[in-house]
Amino acid sequence: MSIDQAHLSLSSFISDFSKMLPRLAAMREGIDLYGATTFSPFSIFSPDENTLSRVIAEIFDPVGSHGQGLLFLNSLLSAIALPRLNRLDAVKVRREVLTRAKRRIDIVIETSRYVIGIENKPWAAQQKNQLGDYLAELKADLRGRKPVLIFLSDQHALTAGDETIRVPYYHGESDELTLYGLLAKIVPEIKAAAPKAFIEDFLRYIEFTFGGQYVGSPSDKPYIEAVSAEFDDPQRRKVVASILLSQETLHIRLLDEIGEFLLEEVRDKVNRDFEPSCDQQGIEPRMSKCLWARWTPFGLRRPSWPINCHVAVEAHGSNWLSEIIIGVKAPDGDKIPPKEKHYACPGRARLESMATQIPGGKKSQYWPWHKFLPDSYWGQEYCARLVIESPTGALRDHPEVQDLARQLVELASEVDRLLDATQGRPAEG
Repeated sequence: MSIDQAHLSLSSFISDFSKMLPRLAAMREGIDLYGATTFSPFSIFSPDENTLSRVIAEIFDPVGSHGQGLLFLNSLLSAIALPRLNRLDAVKVRREVLTRAKRRIDIVIETSRYVIGIENKPWAAQQKNQLGDYLAELKADLRGRKPVLIFLSDQHALTAGDETIRVPYYHGESDELTLYGLLAKIVPEIKAAAPKAFIEDFLRYIEFTFGGQYVGSPSDKPYIEAVSAEFDDPQRRKVVASILLSQETLHIRLLDEIGEFLLEEVRDKVNRDFEPSCDQQGIEPRMSKCLWARWTPFGLRRPSWPINCHVAVEAHGSNWLSEIIIGVKAPDGDKIPPKEKHYACPGRARLESMATQIPGGKKSQYWPWHKFLPDSYWGQEYCARLVIESPTGALRDHPEVQDLARQLVELASEVDRLLDATQGRPAEG
């Protein structure tokens, strides 16, 4: 096929496919109308560690509101080679159990034969001798029972590793038990519709958040099937393949469109002197470049702000473009490791109140305020969905992108106020 023929075929394909779009959009809307395929309380509330602990405690509590009795707890016990319970066994489930060392075990399950502690660590790092202290606490009041410590995390236990049962959320090693595998196995045994739907939704959240991969929506199926049908046609195959060849370039372009829109909005609504920033040397301050690297913010900042202070979007996952957070990055020089002192922000103290003043976020040694975004994986499918759902095809017109910009504008305005960056500066016209 010559270049001219390729261009002609591509133009024909685009023209024909464009005519399909209204029908495909109608099919997608119908699927969403009757199936609500993207509705999820987990994506709406974006649970933090404490919320996940409440969910897990409720699931494993035999008298929990799920109404399934011992189903979940017995499945857990069988998976870790402990005897199953019967309905006459007394079970007590507690959360945030205070230890003598003034620490709190996330979940403690007491039976007549075992004291089971569950430490939930989906994201945060382990504290010094944390698991060792928890195991010692479980052993302190046994009354003939045996202690069991479960570490619900993708991390490996730094202390008490020989006596701790590690249960990752999604990715295990060989035949290792995972929370996802445990719950997925017993879904068919759940009798009531409401808890079954909840567990299925929880499984999708685990796969999306901890699986490091895109989880497709049924409403995307009409588009996928339409393109697959074109690919089956030998005359169209080269045209579709040429688009596949450029998909990474298009993905980068779409990510950068988001970054450019965020910068434009902050400049327009807060101050014209905002500029893109990145705290990693050698990485260009573009959305696509920054999110491709872990812990590298795509930041926006004013020249008058202290160094290493940005309102930012950043990827925290071990896989590229995953576990995306938004917030204010201003590392605390007193709390970050010595080898990272050059990242410290001298204005951090003036931003400490953000976590209490702005709801929905939390504080860390690197961020005075941050939160995980509901769509935590910004791969090619994410950008494609935004384009398809945008009323105009432009990402800036998608409600999610507009909401992201609104949040960054609010954060930038609050940082500006707390730093008093405009004091003594002439008002802009």
